[in-house]
Amino acid sequence: MLQKNSRDINPAVLAEAAEWFALLGAESTSPKDHEQWQAWLAAKPEHQAAWQRVEFFTHKFNSLPAQSALSALNSPDLQRRQALKALAVCCAVGLSSWQVWRQGYWQEWTADYRSGVGEIQTFTMADGSVVTLDTASAIDVDFSPHLRRLTLVRGEVYIETAPDHSSTHRPFVVDCAAGRVRALGTRFSVREQPTDCHAAVYQGAINIQPADNIAVSQTLKAGQAANFTRQRIDMVTKLEAHQPAWSQGVLLADNLPLSEFVIQLNRYRHGYITCTPDVAHLRIVGAFPLNDQERILAVLQETLPIRMSKQTPFWVRIERR
Repeated sequence: MLQKNSRDINPAVLAEAAEWFALLGAESTSPKDHEQWQAWLAAKPEHQAAWQRVEFFTHKFNSLPAQSALSALNSPDLQRRQALKALAVCCAVGLSSWQVWRQGYWQEWTADYRSGVGEIQTFTMADGSVVTLDTASAIDVDFSPHLRRLTLVRGEVYIETAPDHSSTHRPFVVDCAAGRVRALGTRFSVREQPTDCHAAVYQGAINIQPADNIAVSQTLKAGQAANFTRQRIDMVTKLEAHQPAWSQGVLLADNLPLSEFVIQLNRYRHGYITCTPDVAHLRIVGAFPLNDQERILAVLQETLPIRMSKQTPFWVRIERR
């Protein structure tokens, strides 16, 4: 679990975490680099929260289980570039971490529907409902005689439900780590986040039921959204959009700090973008086409006092100009 809400993390600390994340994936990484990363990670709870956020949203080092990042503080073997070395790390931090990793990745690779990094995939279900998966997302589908059920394994899903023409009028639900979302004739989205899930309604209504608290449930109407955990539902917020921006191939930035913007952009990209702490606070506003990421970087460079530095073929660093 994150020690702080991600919105409270200092942009400069997020930038530092992203820099470490990219450095640890480079071929030139040394044992001293790993020691310095360990010292930085252990120095403050905010460093650990920032690291987990970067790791969760970037999710490119498939050889290391995300759940074991903090446990790896006690491991002398932090080589992350090959599966066998990752297995050694898992053995060092304990069998339970390996089981978490194995189960999570097995679920993703065997999911009924999934999208790769940078892909936005749309599928039509047997009942006519249309499901769109955001980048690096996965779902399982289970339509029974009495229930239409999707399980969100990873990422985000946007759903346009169709009427059920079966004689039992089966409910349509989405199960995620935090609980269940039931559609009430609607267009809606559900997203897995580092510490909770997020649901948004674009048409109709949904009902949210946390997994471990049956006494709590809430109905959201069109134009509303909320985060929820297994125990609670947070404050309902207003939703202006008619559907998720990403489902239209757009990355929307509403006064985002640059450090947060590049983390979001990394989700759609093979390779890494990081920014130095001295530019992490710069604010971004606009709608950016996800199918032309080089143009996004060019626009940032044209409108902000920054420059792009290519550290490796897969690592672009944003620095002050």
